[in-house]
Order: sequence, then C-alpha cells, then structure tokens
Amino acid sequence: MESIHSYRKKIGIELQNLSTITAREAELEAQFILQFVLKETSTQLIIGRNKKISENDAGLIESIVKQRLLGTPLAYLFKEWDFYGRTYYINQQTLIPRQDTELMIDILIQNNKEDSSLKILDLGTGSGVIGLTLAHHFFNAQITLSDISSEAIKVAKINGGNSGLKNIQFVESNWFEKIPPGKFDIIVSNPPYIPKNDKHLKHPELLEQPQIALMSELGGLQAITDIVKNAKQYLNKAGLLMIEHGFDQAPTVKNIFTANTFNNVRQYQDINSRIRITSGVKI
Repeated sequence: MESIHSYRKKIGIELQNLSTITAREAELEAQFILQFVLKETSTQLIIGRNKKISENDAGLIESIVKQRLLGTPLAYLFKEWDFYGRTYYINQQTLIPRQDTELMIDILIQNNKEDSSLKILDLGTGSGVIGLTLAHHFFNAQITLSDISSEAIKVAKINGGNSGLKNIQFVESNWFEKIPPGKFDIIVSNPPYIPKNDKHLKHPELLEQPQIALMSELGGLQAITDIVKNAKQYLNKAGLLMIEHGFDQAPTVKNIFTANTFNNVRQYQDINSRIRITSGVKI
C-alpha cells in the first residue's frame, strides 16, 4: 500500500497526459480526487501525508483517473461540485458551475441587505447553484428557479431538496414563457453565449457538457438579446437585470441593455480584469 503523498504525486504525473490541463492543474486535480475518495480536506491530506491508502480506495482512485484521462470532467465523475462554499449535485444534463459565476453572487450580496424581502428570478438555472446560493443568503427572499430543460430542473430540485430551503420554487420554462405572474426585484441569468462556430466548443470538457446551455445563435448573443428585450415586463420599477457573458461581448451587451432603455448600466470585471457581467435597472 502506498502513502497519500506518493499516490498524490503518482496520479498528478498521470494526469499530465491530459493535453487540456497544465501541470499545476494536474496537481490540483490529483488533490481533488484524493479529497473526494478519502473524504478529507486538503489540510488533512497534508497532515496525514504518510498514511497508507487502502486497496479499496486505491481501486476507486485508479478508476476515476482512468475515466478522467478519457476526458470526462471531474465534476461528472464525482457527481458533485462546489460553488460559493457549498457542494451541489451535478450530472451531464447541467453545466459545471464555474468560479467566474461567483462574481454575480458577490455583487448582489454587496448591494442588498441580507434580510431584504426580494423576489428573485434565476433564469436558465441549470443545476440551481445561483438561485440556491442567493436563497441561502437572502433568507427573506422568494427565489424562482427556471430552465427549459426538464432534466436540469430535476437536478436543481435535488439540490433544492438537499438544501432544506423553503423560499424557493421551480418552473420549467423557455426563458419567460411560463414564468408565473408577478414582478421581480432582481432577474439573474447565466445564459448560453458561445457562438456556434467558436473553436472553444471543441474543447473536450465542453464537448461533455450540454450544448443547449453553451451555444447561442446571433454570434452567441441571441439568448442575451431575448432576455434583455423581454425582462422589463417581469421587473418591478427600479428592478435589476444581471447577465453573465463572454468578456469579448462586453461592448455589444452594454449596447443591448442601452437599446432596451435600461438605466444605470454597469459592467463588472472578474479576477482576471475581464468584463464578464452586465447589469441594468428598469426605468
């Protein structure tokens, strides 16, 4: 039996055979695999670096590494992924939550009181991580989570059930089509925004993810345009619309908000100083 330290080093080297990740990313993935299988934190792995790994655990680790080397993302192998400090159920019917999207949560938390009685719509919720994270923080809010995909809604409902939250509801809807009557204070969306001919779609990890949640017509801007065009009917006066998009789409998205007479249009940079989020207020 090998130690945690030697196994971590071994699988880190093996994962470097993946052309889609860097050596540092391979080391991190090796750590994530050990944390998942051994049910230990990164600190526990360091403290217990000389502990031996059982045959059963070693077999599971090797199985995960083998599937990872075939290109399947860890989130789909683990059937879970972390977002904003919580772990959520994930499967291949939903996108893998990304750290970039946590910026949206940061902005809303910074600009709204925790006990605010907000009505929030998470449009195109996928696994539900945005809406559920907001429901955890804004405990007096009412959160509606919607998606066109019945399979995605199933995943979101599982996460909602696991959360124990009572201030949430789910709607299967093609954008606003079946959204229940009533005005929202905030509408958030991480819609599909990658152009259909974008070379990044050929990336093995993106090929594994639901294409309907990635690609959009009109050079990647169709979904964003449709949402911005229709959102004002569903917003209260001074209601906020907030959308995630590609960094290279920032000027065009700003123009779309302005063309649809949104006021106080703001854009926000991610940790790499790239504009990834645009918001506007209903006049």
